[in-house]
Amino acid sequence: MREPPPSKPHASRDAFAAVLYGLALVLGLLRFVRLGHWGLWFDEVLTWGDSHSGLRGVVNDAGYLFVRTTVERLGGVPTEAHLRFLPAVAGYAAIPLAHWAFRPFAGRRRAALAALVVAVSAWQLQWSQTARFYSLVQAIGLLGAGIAVRGQMAASLWRTAVGIAVAGSGLAFHLCGGILAAALTAGLVIVPPSDTRAAKRAIRGAVALFLVPAVFVVPSVHGAWSRYAGNKAVDDPLGGVAHLALSTGSFVTPALAALALASAILALGQRDRRALFALAVPLFGGSALAGAAALATASAQYAFPLFPWIALVAVWPIGFPELARRRFAPLAFVLVAALPQLAESALYMTVQHGQRPRWREAIEYVAARREPGEIVVSLPAAVTEFYLTGGLETDVRSDDFVVPLDKFHPDSYAPWADDGRPMWIVLRTDYLNRFSAEDRGRLRRFLSQECRLARSFPVFVEARDLSIEVWRYR
Repeated sequence: MREPPPSKPHASRDAFAAVLYGLALVLGLLRFVRLGHWGLWFDEVLTWGDSHSGLRGVVNDAGYLFVRTTVERLGGVPTEAHLRFLPAVAGYAAIPLAHWAFRPFAGRRRAALAALVVAVSAWQLQWSQTARFYSLVQAIGLLGAGIAVRGQMAASLWRTAVGIAVAGSGLAFHLCGGILAAALTAGLVIVPPSDTRAAKRAIRGAVALFLVPAVFVVPSVHGAWSRYAGNKAVDDPLGGVAHLALSTGSFVTPALAALALASAILALGQRDRRALFALAVPLFGGSALAGAAALATASAQYAFPLFPWIALVAVWPIGFPELARRRFAPLAFVLVAALPQLAESALYMTVQHGQRPRWREAIEYVAARREPGEIVVSLPAAVTEFYLTGGLETDVRSDDFVVPLDKFHPDSYAPWADDGRPMWIVLRTDYLNRFSAEDRGRLRRFLSQECRLARSFPVFVEARDLSIEVWRYR
């Protein structure tokens, strides 16, 4: 299945690839559909709160400042749509950036189909509609990759260096931006898309330029990692790695993961340099994340910036001449790659409720029925605090209006119950699993024997229970 090198930008256009790319740009607009419909979840509220009071001058504070500035430019009211607008723009930008970054070494058709998979992925949709920073890291990484790849293939040391620097700037938004930049650099060094002597010299020279600046960045990165690892250390290293692998595979989807695995085996068998480069970036990045997961909890979203590269590996066979010569084979391959992703997005937009707990609805229900002086106890407290104050409370980590209920305060409701004080207890049911068995049992007995379930707001996404329960005492 050998093939000629990808066509150059000035070569005749591929009509099929152009249709795929156009479809990607249209379907990518899903990011702006129902942008403010879903209520905020815990981390989104922390984004708003920490943008005011939680910044420490570490390497990844830029995202908080960017989101806050965007909200202020849109009128200053932290609505769901305002908080998510910048991540949505970045998530949409990832579509043309993926196409542009991949085209020089992968060809138009592969780049277009990878962009389409990015456009219709429910995982992409979720983080484009979330007031966090992973879509920004992804977009910046793709921009840097496009510059670096073009620089390496043109044997330009400075263009390659600029591309690596741009990709590395994602570190200002999240530590996974540094992992993405390192994986891109390792791929360019070990299996560069161009293997001419001049091109290899360009990437080696570009890496050498960063040796001195890296000395100044490493302490800040190490400090940020140390704080994170201190807060989220794992007891079982293998369990931490397994959690990262299983959760990432779930969001990538088994269908696309299987396609990527099959394509990777083909690439390894053929020793196709460009395919191996496409594979190297998620492989190196994933290995680094696995190493981190053995020390501290690493969630699937940390692998999210690598998703366009996983998509590119999965769709690599679309460029094989043998496939192109068969009349309906390219279309069939597109359907296999993209339709399961689109189906997941349809579920995301409908029955999965944006894959978010229905916090806003639950708090609105309580606010409409709560009498003056009645206590609100919440698990967790930050989202309830945010919505009860109409989004005006910025210090959401300080519980001024809500009694926190968590594994550190499992009996916080007890003093109020002993006084016979009327209470509303709002809890996300799966968070009870973080309690000890004894504390969880005591709370459940109190709820079942002393309280009544006023309202339930169910959301079930595959194996996850995101439901909210509202209980009434007295």
